Amino acid sequence: MAILKEYPAEGVEVGTRIQEEGLAYSQAEIQKPLVSELWATRSMSNKIRAKKIANRAGLPLIWVDKIPGINGERGLEKLRAERSVLLLRDRISPFIEQFQHPIGRCAKFYKLTAYNNCNFWCEYCYLYLTFRTQPVSTHFINYEKMYDEIEKFDKSSIPKSLRVLNLGELGDPLAVDYITGFAKQIIAFMPEHAPRTRLLFLTKSDCVDDILALEHGGQSIISFSVNTEKVFQQLEHRTASPESRLAAAARVQKAGYEVRLRIDPVIFYSTWEKDYISLVDKIFQFVQPTRITIGEYRPSNGLANHISSRFPDSPLLRINKSLVREGGKLRYPKGQRIKMFRTIIEAIRKCGADVDIALCKEQPQIWKALGLNIKGLFCNCLG
Repeated sequence: MAILKEYPAEGVEVGTRIQEEGLAYSQAEIQKPLVSELWATRSMSNKIRAKKIANRAGLPLIWVDKIPGINGERGLEKLRAERSVLLLRDRISPFIEQFQHPIGRCAKFYKLTAYNNCNFWCEYCYLYLTFRTQPVSTHFINYEKMYDEIEKFDKSSIPKSLRVLNLGELGDPLAVDYITGFAKQIIAFMPEHAPRTRLLFLTKSDCVDDILALEHGGQSIISFSVNTEKVFQQLEHRTASPESRLAAAARVQKAGYEVRLRIDPVIFYSTWEKDYISLVDKIFQFVQPTRITIGEYRPSNGLANHISSRFPDSPLLRINKSLVREGGKLRYPKGQRIKMFRTIIEAIRKCGADVDIALCKEQPQIWKALGLNIKGLFCNCLG
């Protein structure tokens, strides 16, 4: 597996280099099922639904009296304790909430929280910080409350561009769909009960077979996050490979779904330019996305501690030292990320001139420097 190390790079003070070193994870570990234990809270309102999910998964259902909190493990043991478990419970808070970026670098899109946290093991995942006090991956199964909120949302006077419910802000909505079977239920619900609203699934999974034959009414957008083979091999453990995700994207596009892509996080290393151009070429061999949104690696200040407790040898801990503080995040210097974004955008333009291109959580001056239209701020999460 490639390990990222610091080195002086042309045009920037500090960069990162990829060098070949030993695997951090055995293939046996990577190939284990994402979920090995299925838990459910005794206080939930629909125990029959929990039992049906357990039957679908072929796993015994372990009943718990309270939501698990922080565990004292480190490294792989910590990951197994958090992300090899799926907890089923009721959601008390609203399912639909508006996202508010703390410094205004994002449109105020709406998120639909069917999952908290994720069962994939991506090293850069911001959810380690988000769910630091309740780190066990969770699926909320009081669907009736969710559906009621969706119907009310559909009848509201919210502008059309914001009438998209993002299922991928607080978890990957398809990562464990082979266990929950939730996607086909909510996709089929929309045309009859919420015809003015769309769903957005953002995923690193290739688990799409259950949704291909649905009458979706064009109301569900399937957005795949993809990265270079080196970033996948090193940092995106237990996810589907980039090529598998693109093959899944081709299948859902053939089934009539709108397909979008995210190239995020873009990471700087010695062969980044060649690798990201190759990634763009591969994208258009499989699919014609309507929109591609690009974002850089941009960890929150407090994320490093959570990465180190799970991945103590992560190359990201060294990369963080070369980043600059900007807007509550660590980021590549502006000139460096403009160069990375421009390389990817030029490759996209050569392959698919009609594709909308956007940036994720970037300043207007970065959009303008790249010749992108910031008016309306149409990115992955909007209609």
